[in-house]
Amino acid sequence: MSKDIKYCSLLWTHLSNEPGGTVRTCCIAQDRLKNHYSEELTMGDYTIDEIQQGPHAQRIRNDILAGNRPMNCDTCWIDEDNGKKSKRQIYNEYYEQWYGPNFMREFPWIGTPSEVWDLQLIFDNTCNLKCRSCNANYSSKWVEEAKERHVPYWESQTKVPMNDMENSKFWTDMDNWLPNIKRLEIMGGEPFYMKEFKRFIDKIINENYAHNIDLTLSTNGTIADKVFLEKMSSNFKSLSFSVSIDGIGKRFEYLRHPGNWESVFENLQYFYELHNSDSPVSIQITHTITALNVMYLPEFHDFFQEHFPNFKIWNNIAHYPKWMTASVLPAFTRKTLTQMLQEHTWTPEYKSEVDALINYMNTPMYENGSSVDEKLREKVSEEKLLMFDQKSTENKWNIFKSQITGGDHYREENFTEVFPELYELIKQDFDYDKEYEVVLKNGYKQHSTRELVH
Repeated sequence: MSKDIKYCSLLWTHLSNEPGGTVRTCCIAQDRLKNHYSEELTMGDYTIDEIQQGPHAQRIRNDILAGNRPMNCDTCWIDEDNGKKSKRQIYNEYYEQWYGPNFMREFPWIGTPSEVWDLQLIFDNTCNLKCRSCNANYSSKWVEEAKERHVPYWESQTKVPMNDMENSKFWTDMDNWLPNIKRLEIMGGEPFYMKEFKRFIDKIINENYAHNIDLTLSTNGTIADKVFLEKMSSNFKSLSFSVSIDGIGKRFEYLRHPGNWESVFENLQYFYELHNSDSPVSIQITHTITALNVMYLPEFHDFFQEHFPNFKIWNNIAHYPKWMTASVLPAFTRKTLTQMLQEHTWTPEYKSEVDALINYMNTPMYENGSSVDEKLREKVSEEKLLMFDQKSTENKWNIFKSQITGGDHYREENFTEVFPELYELIKQDFDYDKEYEVVLKNGYKQHSTRELVH
């Protein structure tokens, strides 16, 4: 297939929901899908087929077919512009591996899809961690802190809760959509802490659907439910899962509070044995890269090369929240980090990922955080682009400082002790003690929902 054709297999085969049941075309899509009246579609109120065949999803598909780059898919365009393989490209390749080398060429990329056969599910926000890059939308552990710190988060206004087993379309219509499913990805929250997750898996196994389904799980690595893992691996067509690890030792515990590194390391050893055994289970590490840990990418890379060399690491360059992205760091810091990352010795398959990260970190942004595309560059001078970048970055940098110090105060942590090397680089732009005094005096700074959540 021509590289110029911007087909995305996920737009025709896939849906991804959020806690509460609202739905996007995939987990990194910009827009929640809506009906003709601009009301959000939810899995409690609508069937999966009704959502996929709805007007909003069809408009996005038509936009793709017209050769455009819809804003809904902006995260993929940003990654591709910076030389990183996007989710769109990754899944197009996966589909050709799974369903044949001619899949992309022969699939009927027209009209309205008749069924969903790739589904990414989040049952609710139940979680045992409150990660720094997360929020109360996706972590029950975050809710209390968000309320006390006045950190805004979004809540679905669905009429019928997704997990209402007697009334939710997700459950009552299951026998109609489940036979079509080829692939399931379960996310969270933390799936192993969700009773609905285990109930759902049991239903799939008991009704003899599992042997036709490739199952993928995303987990934070704090629990290894060996009995349930064995149950899944012996019934599903395949089982893979992604373990979210953003740092080593004390940096892991800071970024994924209140996780315990020693316990997680023990689980990683068990996962590694499973990965290298005759078990049908495959495992990868998902590393979300933010302003806090980008400096420690060499440390992370070298650690896994030493201890778990057969694990594949997927670098998830954070695009949200904007104030946590590597792009918000001061210009001098980004320059220094760029040189450091370029000088480190990477494994060949990792090098291109690092190059893409460097490009992303140093790419000017719109005020809303989107990358600057070629059309804008044709209209706006480089001087003005830099001005846009400076204004956007400064705003989000101020949020970064207040959120780090506010979080430290609430959690009784200290950023400067956990990330001393990074603080040394940024302290001329971030007086931690002064910022902390402001928090103590005025309470937690409040920002708009858009600034914090988006």
